[in-house]
Amino acid sequence: MQFTHRTPAFAAAAALALPLLAGCASSGTTGTAGAAGTVPPSSVTPAGQNAAGGSTGDSTFRGKDLVISAGCTVPASRPATVWVQGFDPSTWKKVVSVEFTLPAQVVIDKRDHEELSALYSLCANDLPHEEPAGGTATSDAAFGPRVRQLFDRDFTKLAVVTADDRTGARHVGYVDRAGKFTDLTGDGNGFATTPKEQDALFAPDGGSVWFTYLDAARRQHIASRSTSGSHEITEQWAGEPPATRDNILLLGGSPLRGLLGPSPRFSPDGTRVSDFVLGSGRSVTSVTASGPLATKGALALPDHECEPSGWVDNHTLLCAHRDSGPNPKHLNNFWTIDVDRLQPEASSQTTDGAGPDLLPMTDRTNLPVAVSPDGKRLLFRSVQGKVEQPYVNALTPGAQPQQISGQDAATALGYGDVVLEWR
Repeated sequence: MQFTHRTPAFAAAAALALPLLAGCASSGTTGTAGAAGTVPPSSVTPAGQNAAGGSTGDSTFRGKDLVISAGCTVPASRPATVWVQGFDPSTWKKVVSVEFTLPAQVVIDKRDHEELSALYSLCANDLPHEEPAGGTATSDAAFGPRVRQLFDRDFTKLAVVTADDRTGARHVGYVDRAGKFTDLTGDGNGFATTPKEQDALFAPDGGSVWFTYLDAARRQHIASRSTSGSHEITEQWAGEPPATRDNILLLGGSPLRGLLGPSPRFSPDGTRVSDFVLGSGRSVTSVTASGPLATKGALALPDHECEPSGWVDNHTLLCAHRDSGPNPKHLNNFWTIDVDRLQPEASSQTTDGAGPDLLPMTDRTNLPVAVSPDGKRLLFRSVQGKVEQPYVNALTPGAQPQQISGQDAATALGYGDVVLEWR
């Protein structure tokens, strides 16, 4: 089955006129349910909704054998809706779906050109005047691991940021499936600094929401608030903001750490992270504390075509091809790098530690989205002209990619949603 590649967001805007538990009393407002028949920019009913706009299937997300994706619609005259759905990777049938209706004060778009929440990555293709770079849909480049951490483990709560344009205050909290908003920041007491909390993400155990903020002295902080009790702030790190631009917060490791980087990706055991490291370029570095990426001991990736795109296991990094000048060796392809073979000093071999290409050579643009938990299969999107399709492929050189053709899965995994995880 084929689907036309998503149109840039300005066209969609014209059509629209535009690894957790706990609860506490709400100090915010409750959103209202979305109207029936809500339709995103594509011409199909949102995966995760039935024709009447309600959830379909079970509302329980099983712990394994599930590929999970999320989508968003922002109609001009109705509350924004986020849906999450799960697919059985043996049949690609949808087996679970839930929805969240977002209260009006939840921030989705940018404020002062700044992305305050990972909801922007999820919903930008539905926002007015948001034209994705290069003509590709925003969710094609959405950062799946970060969007995943908007939710608790069982997808019963969604971490959000709210903004008061009169005072400039920004609060963190969460919304449950009924649309009830719980404000974790609260109003505070007395003559105090206006809260500027953003980047809300759920801790894996669901007991807290982590976030960033700038204090009055312009120092950056990573902090958390418990979802139970009085929601007092717990400081996790404070210091000068990283020198690299467009840093995001991502959580990982044990004990849990919050890292700031352009696009960090934790290894499965949380001890290492791949990202752009100042002074070293795209690298693998150890995770020892919360804060900016560690520069000491960073191992640069000698293969300059590699765009780190996840991990196959704790020792093997998945690469996708990035623009890297003339005569590319991995054009439109995927391959792996054994990070244990990387050397601290610069290597003269541009493919040191790299395995062979995983796909046949074609002119398609291929976008990796998830690796199976056993590290044996890769789910990816393949763009051919204006047509975008999902495929699954064995992580074995020479294997033939298999197209996913069921309508719900083909729409969500290849066209409509952000893939969050393969558990």
